Amino acid sequence: MPETPGAADNLPGDDSWRLFVAVDLPSHVRDRLAEAIERLRGAGWRARWVRPEGSHLTLKFYGSVLTGSVPSLEDALRQAVVGVPPFDVEAAGAGAFPNARRPRVLWIGVGGNLPALARLQDAVERASAALGFPPEERAFQPHLTIGRVSPEDLPAMTRIPERLAQLAELPPVPIPVDGVTLYRSQLSRGGAVYTALRRFPLDGGTS
Repeated sequence: MPETPGAADNLPGDDSWRLFVAVDLPSHVRDRLAEAIERLRGAGWRARWVRPEGSHLTLKFYGSVLTGSVPSLEDALRQAVVGVPPFDVEAAGAGAFPNARRPRVLWIGVGGNLPALARLQDAVERASAALGFPPEERAFQPHLTIGRVSPEDLPAMTRIPERLAQLAELPPVPIPVDGVTLYRSQLSRGGAVYTALRRFPLDGGTS
């Protein structure tokens, strides 16, 4: 089988970047994430909380990609969004993966026009597969991560179902989807640093 230009099993190094593609979040959605985190912190919960200002709605994570393959990936993403009109989803609900009894990831949910979001994610997935990036094995579950839980955090997390239900009752806030952005992720002691490489507006979206 010929080598694919964007194969995702490249070893990390100076000639490869960790990449993902995501929908950017407006400030009012990031404010909602910050509010949720502060509510749980105020209840004494411990977790590795995300920085709301760096949050995104991830559509696909590529892992390590050779820098020479980035232009081809950008071209594929540009074509993937052709003919896709802007739409809205919303930040609504709350939960945990794999479940509230043994949470590892805490999240705010995504609702609203989920069929349109699924079509956009599928277009990105198909365009990526054409370059050799394997499709995700798990079904797409859109969510906004707010924290990651380690076993030593669990004793401080009291009334988990009740507190998540309280977050789920907060009014939904809209998430306009008028483009997708290719990001580079660089790991550091202070957490991941995200750099926007290129944004691809949907038809009629803002650049």
